[in-house]
Amino acid sequence: MAGKALVPRFGWLTSIGGKDLLKDGIAGVILSILLVPQAMAYAQLAGLPPQMGLYAAMTPPLLYAVFGTSPYVSVGPVALVSLIVAEASGAAGGDPMSTVAIIAIEAGLILLVVGAIGLGRLVNFVSEPAMLGFTAAAAFLIAASQLPPLLGLDTERAGDLPTALGLLWSALPDTSMPTAVIGGSALVALLVVHRFAAPLLWKAGLHPPWRQAVAKSFPLLIIVGAALAAASYNGTVPTVEAVQPQLPKLPQFGSIDLWIAVLPSAAAVAIIVFVTATAVAKSLAGTDRSGLDTSREAVALGAGNIVAALSGGYAVGASLSRSALVEESGARSPLASVVGALVVLATLLFLAPLLAYLPRTALAALVISAVFGLIKPKEIKSIWGHDRLEGYIVVAAFLATLVLGVRLGLAIGAGLSVAHFMWFSSVPRVTRIGSDDGGASFRSVDRDDVEIITLPVLGIRIDRSIYFGNAEFVEEQIFKLINRHDNVECVVLDMRAVNGVDASGCAMLRRLAERFELAEMQLHFAAAHQPVVEKLKSLDRSVCQFHRTVQEAVGSCGVSLDEVNDDDVGIWPR
Repeated sequence: MAGKALVPRFGWLTSIGGKDLLKDGIAGVILSILLVPQAMAYAQLAGLPPQMGLYAAMTPPLLYAVFGTSPYVSVGPVALVSLIVAEASGAAGGDPMSTVAIIAIEAGLILLVVGAIGLGRLVNFVSEPAMLGFTAAAAFLIAASQLPPLLGLDTERAGDLPTALGLLWSALPDTSMPTAVIGGSALVALLVVHRFAAPLLWKAGLHPPWRQAVAKSFPLLIIVGAALAAASYNGTVPTVEAVQPQLPKLPQFGSIDLWIAVLPSAAAVAIIVFVTATAVAKSLAGTDRSGLDTSREAVALGAGNIVAALSGGYAVGASLSRSALVEESGARSPLASVVGALVVLATLLFLAPLLAYLPRTALAALVISAVFGLIKPKEIKSIWGHDRLEGYIVVAAFLATLVLGVRLGLAIGAGLSVAHFMWFSSVPRVTRIGSDDGGASFRSVDRDDVEIITLPVLGIRIDRSIYFGNAEFVEEQIFKLINRHDNVECVVLDMRAVNGVDASGCAMLRRLAERFELAEMQLHFAAAHQPVVEKLKSLDRSVCQFHRTVQEAVGSCGVSLDEVNDDDVGIWPR
């Protein structure tokens, strides 16, 4: 029902017991160990002050707890959204703070509308190949954008990989060796910890939730170690901007022209946030997804983005790594993410002066180490083996994103996916059917190596719903198949695979019946679903008939399949 997703849900509060509160508290503290440095690092990726990342990590989890449907999803700054925000704010010009706030509000409004009118299922129209290619390319763009701070360089931001690498190459002579050594060492350490820490701790006998608490504390320790190393160079290694120990202020909003200019970027953010967050929620829901409501997810994410903008942050999404951490830490409800947000608030209020010692190179290393999860070679290989054309979509989305930037790359990938769907659905399989078991079952003659035992009654199966995009093709294929046989007197259309027929499809079938009548042929529909029969009720029943099975339809044409023997295959018994 439209608007239902806008109703807050507090039912999970009544099911929390004392033990659950303790588990959620522990999970929230563990989450904050990863959330604080990631929030600052992703703000740096977006070209924003570090406190904006912390602001964005505080309020959205509260809104998700009220409207969302997963107990594990962690909402806050994420790499993909930060990359889009960085590109958009650089291209728009003007005050970056106003630009990023407008993007978050517009993306939030888009998601709210989608969820409020119950269109959460639209997430299914962004294809897996397009997303795989886009996210893999985005990983390269994110890594490339963080190489300058990793090496102690100050270069302009670039929205595509060739430009980014060109700027990096021209600035390489100015590399700061202390910065590069600290950042490179931090990156190697983070990659090693990410790969080996959790398994080694398990072998050492440390089990959840403490295993995750220790494993996820290593990145923070590495960053602290990098800060101590940077301090020994007396200010030659750049650190993050000083974080003010204060609550956020209401942002300033720009002109209507700026709102219009950043709308495409806001739409891209909304799409990325919705698709990735839904994927995260589904992956953590296991086999039972009965409680997952994509429309509610859209509302929760939309409200979270709007509140993030109004509380000094920027656009947010759902993090797979942090959400998996919440689940593995034993959380029982969204309260875990709320506790994590409260720890972020406490950090901002009481530990802000210490955050200014964090070197930018260490945060860049943290971002680079985190984006490897966006590249999924196994899934890409699987798609390439499944359908070569969809594999080309992965490649096209990947290359378009690298060369043209994230917004155009996403648009091209989505456009190719829709074009592929339209082409795929516009040429449905229309095949002759026969039987090798006396009419008990009918299968494709061309594919299953069975015989046509009903001539001059010809059975034809349509393997897709009939709509305006394929109606003419279906009609052409039916007559091509009829013309392959002499003296066809009756055509049986097997409609088992036809789940819907639109007005153009109905018009085509009406035209088909009229042409059959002029040619003195009979038309019979077999195994049509009741909704399809209702759509076809305007057809003249004196010209065409409907039957429950193909066998009944063939029998109504005067063919007794029981009388057919091996010597009569392909011959209508007279």
